[in-house]
Amino acid sequence: MNSYEKLIRILKRFGDPPYEMGITELSKEMGVSKSGIHKIIRSLVRESLLVQNPSTRKYSLGPLVFRLGNVYSDSKGIWDVSHTIMHSLADRTGASVLIGIREGDDPILAYKLGIGDKYIYQGQTGSRFPFNAGALGKLLTAFLPEDRIRRILKTRNIEKKTPYTETDPEKLMEEYWKIKKQGYAVSIEENLIGAFGMAAPIRDRHGNVWACLSLVGPKETFTPDVVDLWLSLLRNGADEISSRLGFRGV
Repeated sequence: MNSYEKLIRILKRFGDPPYEMGITELSKEMGVSKSGIHKIIRSLVRESLLVQNPSTRKYSLGPLVFRLGNVYSDSKGIWDVSHTIMHSLADRTGASVLIGIREGDDPILAYKLGIGDKYIYQGQTGSRFPFNAGALGKLLTAFLPEDRIRRILKTRNIEKKTPYTETDPEKLMEEYWKIKKQGYAVSIEENLIGAFGMAAPIRDRHGNVWACLSLVGPKETFTPDVVDLWLSLLRNGADEISSRLGFRGV
């Protein structure tokens, strides 16, 4: 692994929990000498890609990453076209409203919105979602080409987040096929105990699914009537965002 690859791995590592790490922790986790880690960290701090917490002496992502993230977000335009819809959904359902995007093959939480003292999803913006648990992660994975899905299931660790998380590759393939066919995903306590989630696809002007709209709320509030209402609101919201992004239907 050359210096460039080490730098990229270190920078990407801070995008997942724990979001603050020291040189010794990074060295052990990555199998790179502390002197090598320190040299790269020093360069990243100098460029404001990382900052050091003076109290813990540990490092986390810096202000330049935040600025670059905003530039990326603005260029995609999804926040501009979706935030009014997200506010409306949060107000009408009392749930947290999430926007997920796909980074390579990874489902990422791009935006989240909750209102007042209603249900607030605690996941951190920018964090990865499991590809096998949670409506957001499953939906974005389901719309990948089949060969890429099978490669993910074959090469990656399939983590069991809760007792209700599916980890069998063939059963997951069946669920991905079902999600793609019906056009939405549902999750009951798969990624978080006590939570229920739904997700619907957002399409770009070419019809490609690269993002999704999701609702997450407490499991105990759900009745069949609530589920039907949420699904209708969610799909209408995702379709409206897709339309604003230039999608004109198949």
